[in-house]
Amino acid sequence: MQQIRQLLNSGYKAGMPAIRLIGEDMKPQAFDVYSPKILAAIAGLEDILASRCIAIPMRRTDKKMPCLPPNFDGSEIRHQLYTLALTHFEAIHRNYFDRPDLHKLHNRSGELWSPLVALAAFFEEEGGVKGLLDAISEAAQWDEQMSEGKALSDREEAVLQALELMTRNELGEMWIKASQVREHVARLLGQPVEQLGHAQWIAHIMTRLQLLDTGNRKRQMDGMMYCIRRDVVLDMMRRYEIAAVS
Repeated sequence: MQQIRQLLNSGYKAGMPAIRLIGEDMKPQAFDVYSPKILAAIAGLEDILASRCIAIPMRRTDKKMPCLPPNFDGSEIRHQLYTLALTHFEAIHRNYFDRPDLHKLHNRSGELWSPLVALAAFFEEEGGVKGLLDAISEAAQWDEQMSEGKALSDREEAVLQALELMTRNELGEMWIKASQVREHVARLLGQPVEQLGHAQWIAHIMTRLQLLDTGNRKRQMDGMMYCIRRDVVLDMMRRYEIAAVS
């Protein structure tokens, strides 16, 4: 798992090789591991890897979605993408490297989103897909706010709302079971409890929101318990403008 983690952490942008010891003399050698990758996770990713990803939250649909036909073959689409890359490389290269007006994000957000911004500009300007560049730019700016702690994910909002509900009649500290928090979060998100995975992610979220420290948790026979203060929960909800559930 450590090797896979290094591959993923290094492979999110060009020029970040993974180092391996090769041969009997264990000589270090650098490998280029850059490529697009798709990860699916119920409980989310650890912070280091998550900061290198563009998150696409999946939500339950309220309508019947079309299904791919049983004999679907994506080879034609793949061939068209190869043709696109070979015939329009110069335009996309120009959008990526020579048009700083397109790229308004910096640091890691810029690294993650610049390829998509360059492609969006190409498809809008030369393919006639109106509004695509603005849509990608807005998504990139929202993602940057998320990474800088200016906004919360749906699950993080639900954790705060669940803790507010559970501490509503308490003035001081209250010990809360992780499994109970998970059940409240599942109801708020409208998801089965089993779909949320192991309750360990709750501690990661509460720590990130500065609701916990190492002394505010203890392990019981039936799972972890966390010591929560209602005033701290309300303060974090105020800072992130999260409404309480009625």
